[in-house]
Amino acid sequence: MREAPGRESPFRPAVLLRDNRLELKRGDFSAALDLRSGAGELSAAPYEQCLDAFLRSLISSLLLRSGGFMLHSAGLVKKGRAYLFLGRSGAGKSTLSKLAAGSGCEVISDEINLLRREGGRYTVHGSPFWGEMRADGRPGSWPLGGIYLLKKSRGNRVAPCGGSEALKLLLRCLLNFEKGRDISSLVLNNAAALLGKISFASLEFSKKDAAFLELV
Repeated sequence: MREAPGRESPFRPAVLLRDNRLELKRGDFSAALDLRSGAGELSAAPYEQCLDAFLRSLISSLLLRSGGFMLHSAGLVKKGRAYLFLGRSGAGKSTLSKLAAGSGCEVISDEINLLRREGGRYTVHGSPFWGEMRADGRPGSWPLGGIYLLKKSRGNRVAPCGGSEALKLLLRCLLNFEKGRDISSLVLNNAAALLGKISFASLEFSKKDAAFLELV
């Protein structure tokens, strides 16, 4: 790893796959990874925001190629299984996570969670990426128990979720920094496989307490 000149303004990372060489670039970092050998190099500016952006772009790309996703979501552990609550900014991910943590529930992340397909099953892995809670990285992995579409409400309710609604929010909540027909096909294939394996539901929850956990 080499130190690169810093930039004041953030830039969206660009990710490109050439044969088995994955190239990642932004205004403040440049990296390349050989997917066959696992060897790579990184030239980056010496500050946290740069490393965070590099890790997001790298991990999201690797997860897509393993049949998974990096998802804007809250992640909770209940009875040894992980549950993801999809939602963009303002959907209530951090609010839900704080309520759950206050009741003793383990929170994987209140902002970004890592979902990987492993042998036909889906596993959620600990994430170093956090939102308002700004907690330490959570090590570990848990089998996926379910996925919910998050909605704030005055009460708590779980309702079935149609496939089109689930697909729409799933695509909105995934992190992907690549462009092109091949990556679009990969994303859609991954989404179809996930929707065919895991049932999605809609969770409406109240901000007053963690009673919604009884519905999960």
